[in-house]
Amino acid sequence: MHNALKTDSRHGKKPETQKLAFSNTEVIFNNLFGLFTYLAVLVGVVVFAVMAFLIIKYRERKNSQDPADTPRLGRIPIVRGHGRNLMITLSLSTIIVVALIFGSFAAVDTLLTPPNGTWCYGLVPGYGALSTLNPDCPRIDIIGHQFYWDFRYPGPHAHTDKYVFRLPVNGTVVLDVTSADVFHDFGIIPFKIKTDAVPGRTNTIWFVPYQTGNYLIQCFELCGAGHYYMNATLTVMPAPTFQQWYNST
Repeated sequence: MHNALKTDSRHGKKPETQKLAFSNTEVIFNNLFGLFTYLAVLVGVVVFAVMAFLIIKYRERKNSQDPADTPRLGRIPIVRGHGRNLMITLSLSTIIVVALIFGSFAAVDTLLTPPNGTWCYGLVPGYGALSTLNPDCPRIDIIGHQFYWDFRYPGPHAHTDKYVFRLPVNGTVVLDVTSADVFHDFGIIPFKIKTDAVPGRTNTIWFVPYQTGNYLIQCFELCGAGHYYMNATLTVMPAPTFQQWYNST
């Protein structure tokens, strides 16, 4: 599990520094959160440092006098003309906001753009043979019902499972999510993925699981009296174990 190939997370393979992440989608969100956090800390440090400097420099003393441009009753205020300070503030604010906007849109674009044949890969020969993208990149249909999920596997051993969703570790998977009845919301919290399941519409998401184990799949849309138990289990398996299970179905 820890011998994944070193490359970019968007290319579906796990760098050594991301071994503790559950999936590439978690890495994307963590990087975006880090960007927001670092910029927030930077802005906070600058603001409080300037504030402390001004408080100390312009603190009141016994011989202090009001500046010439101090507003006085009955006198027209003097134009202060601190245009340079205004331009510096606006420029820094614009740089920070643009960085956050571009970071956010880049993350959303990555999450909503399914892999193409150039860098979509799989670990199980023949698995996903019906994929429109790449013979080794499976597209799995996920259909929400009241109150369970259908997981439809492609390929020569195509079949449908309920309650347990099995995937090979370190393999790219594309999910086409829809609903057969009412609105649902498919989500796997540790992987930081979630999308609506809407009747008559297909929403596509993708991810690469980095860790073997069992993870809770939940519905995050109130869909009826049985919403609270509309759960399933994602089981991420070593590739040989998954291949053995898939070929036996």
